[in-house]
Amino acid sequence: MTINLVSTDSQQFSTCESLSSNEKYSSEDVEKRDTSSYVSSVITLDQEAGVRTAGGSSSEILSIPDGGLEAWITVMGAFFGMFGAFGWINAMGVFQKYYETHQLSTLSDSTISWISSLQIFFLLFSGLFIGHLFDCFGPRYLMLFGTFLQVFGIMMTSICQTYIQILFCQAVVAPIGSAFTFHACISSAATWFDRKRAMVLGIVISGSSLGGLVFPIVIRHFSNHTTYGWTMRYCGFIILSLLVIANVAVKSMNKASGWTPLNWSTFCKTFNDFNFIILTAGSFVIFLALFAPFTYIVSDATFHGVDAVMANYLVSILNGSSIFGRIIPGVLADKFVGRYNMYLIGIFLSGILTMALWIPAQSLIPLAVYAALYGFSAGTVVTMLPSCCGQISEVNQIGTRVGTILGVIGFSCLAGIPLSGAIIHDGSRQMQWTSMKLFCGIMMLCGGVIVVFARLKLAQMRVFVKL
Repeated sequence: MTINLVSTDSQQFSTCESLSSNEKYSSEDVEKRDTSSYVSSVITLDQEAGVRTAGGSSSEILSIPDGGLEAWITVMGAFFGMFGAFGWINAMGVFQKYYETHQLSTLSDSTISWISSLQIFFLLFSGLFIGHLFDCFGPRYLMLFGTFLQVFGIMMTSICQTYIQILFCQAVVAPIGSAFTFHACISSAATWFDRKRAMVLGIVISGSSLGGLVFPIVIRHFSNHTTYGWTMRYCGFIILSLLVIANVAVKSMNKASGWTPLNWSTFCKTFNDFNFIILTAGSFVIFLALFAPFTYIVSDATFHGVDAVMANYLVSILNGSSIFGRIIPGVLADKFVGRYNMYLIGIFLSGILTMALWIPAQSLIPLAVYAALYGFSAGTVVTMLPSCCGQISEVNQIGTRVGTILGVIGFSCLAGIPLSGAIIHDGSRQMQWTSMKLFCGIMMLCGGVIVVFARLKLAQMRVFVKL
């Protein structure tokens, strides 16, 4: 059975409203179970052939192949791009502890944490604009510019001496460059796949976890054998080599539409969708706390007497387990569970683990267990968010929509990490660390409740259904 829905740019949202009094989105499997209850308002779906097409003009229908040589080459290139772009930022816990004991030892933890929070903020917030640029021009020029800017920022960081210099080069220039690569890789991979999208995005984003596993080890190795400056330069050359591969391999299936002015109406259209608003609101609350363990687990471990060398490996454990958390749940979501359901599992598991394991953990083994389990669950959350967003979006607007939701939660990360640092204060008392962990757990659970509402609305209040 084929359902053909065609809309023009000026009528796409009114068309959605005319199809049903309530907007309904679901995965292909839900549509198979009950096509009378679940109708996609933005796609054309051929269930027998497994071909999904983007809503557009009747003369230009874009089929999503869900595979093929070019598609998988793009996935490979995007994986390397995420390794170099987001993987570098995932090593922020090592830098937080290093700066506390070296160049910036006179500053508070909360002040130093602005380096981490600004990195994540610019990585995500830039998506508000980069997503639109991707829809206009495709990934090629975005990735070239991003590669130059990130490597330039890291190389300049290698000669920085003061807090302001480090903040500007490492937390502003380099992550803006990372953002161009990050969003181009995510959006390009998403255009090639539909039914396998969650799995593919999991594979792509797992590159950032592998980077977060490798870079802390590389940084520790070079810092033991050379200066801080040359450590940063070596890492810059590694990132350059990874991003060269990404630039060659990554392509978008969509044809670039050409430049259109960026105006607020573009974002207003995005927020006309109430399902998108609820998903964004819940994710905003979740990401207030999601990255705090990546930033503070090393400092927490050393406070409790763990050897500094062993404590640094906790960041690698977090990111190493996150590799599996970004691939396995994506496969399960596509085949059995559903993307929203898997997103919720990751959210609540992260909150429960933080409150049940991180709060009482005061030695290396409990902290390592928490790092391994939390890395898996947090990886699930990071991976499933773009998949959930893509599920309620037209394929030719994936760049804008994913960029918008990531841009919004960029503000969440900007506030969340320093807020956690302010709760810790000087980190001299156990209650300060316990309060920060409690704050993180509560924020994740509260955000999960909001996403539950978003999921129930999509499913028309039905619980036991794949969505």
